[in-house]
Parts: sequence; C-alpha cells; structure tokens
Amino acid sequence: MRSLWISILSLALVLGIFSVFCIHSQKELSRMTDQCQGAIMDAVEAEDWKSANKAMKKQYANWQDYRKTALFFLDTATINEADQTFAKTLKYINAEDRSNSSGELLALIQQLKVLHENESITLQNIL
Repeated sequence: MRSLWISILSLALVLGIFSVFCIHSQKELSRMTDQCQGAIMDAVEAEDWKSANKAMKKQYANWQDYRKTALFFLDTATINEADQTFAKTLKYINAEDRSNSSGELLALIQQLKVLHENESITLQNIL
C-alpha cells in the first residue's frame, strides 16, 4: 500500500511540474510570437534595420532563456529547428534582406505557435 501512495504522489508531482511548465510555456511563446508579429515584422517591412536587429536580438536572448527550461520538457529536435530559424532570421536582418527576413520571421512565428501545441497533453497528440 505504501508503494502505491509513493507512486501516486510521484505521478502527481511530475504532472504538477509539467502543468506549471505548460502555463509558463504558453505565456512565453505567446509573448515571443506577438513581438515577432508586431514590432519586428513592422520594422522589417519598413526596412528599419537598426530597430529590427535590436528587437530580434532581444527576442533571441528571451528565446535562449526559455530554451534552457524547455529542453527538460520538449523534443530537442523541435527546439533546435526553432533555434536554427532564429539564427537565420538574425542573419537575414543583419544582411538587410527584406524578403528573406520577412519569410524566415513568418516561419519562426509558425514554429513558435506549433511548438507548444505539439507538446500539449491533448487527445489529438495522444492518438
């Protein structure tokens, strides 16, 4: 009976920690997505490269902080893909390439949206 209670408490602890991460993840990814869609995309389309570069570097720093936590819970390959897209976007912005910058930024936005959805505990992901 004691083993059963230990197992139940362990499962509850793991689910609780994962739930806290899911809430944190949703907030962080939504904030990053909004920033990419708003200020960064507007700066890229206006060809304001200094603002776009500054905002994208700030976003990349936020991503690096989030990434450290996410690696414990999410698929590494998915996180690495998003990391690669961040790097490409930064390079295109540094090169002042409007079409590639906006294209990679849209790809990054989509990856951030899907990142949380793919790892959520939903019937669709379980089946």
